[in-house]
Parts: sequence; structure tokens; C-alpha cells
Amino acid sequence: MTAVLILFGSLGGIGLLLVILVLRRSSSRTESADGLRIEHEARRQAQLDRVSYNARAVHNSLPTAGDSYQRRHRRG
Repeated sequence: MTAVLILFGSLGGIGLLLVILVLRRSSSRTESADGLRIEHEARRQAQLDRVSYNARAVHNSLPTAGDSYQRRHRRG
């Protein structure tokens, strides 16, 4: 019984440490101009993807030449 309690206690402690580590890393902000530009473009692309791939857009229309994969800007 003691071994089971030690096992669950150690797993819970490791899980808690991982949660704290992940939350601490996600709170950092980008400060350089290039980083802010990249974050802005990523947010804009995520918003376009949410609109293009929602259930209504995917299931109630036929695929056309104007699908979102052709609207994305090419990098390079």
C-alpha cells in the first residue's frame, strides 16, 4: 500500500512541475519587431483558418478555386 502511495505521489509531483513549467513558458512575450510581425501574421492566418475550416464552410459548400490554401501568402 505504501508503495502505491509513493508511486502516485511522485507521479502527481512530476505532473505538477510540468504544469508549472508550461504555464511559465507561455507567459513570455516577444519584444523584437520581427517577432511581433511574425506573431501578427500567425494570428491573422489562424483567424483565416478558423473561418475557412469551420463546420458550415466545410460541409455546406463545394470546393472551388478560391479555397483557403490558395489565399495563403507564400513565404520566400
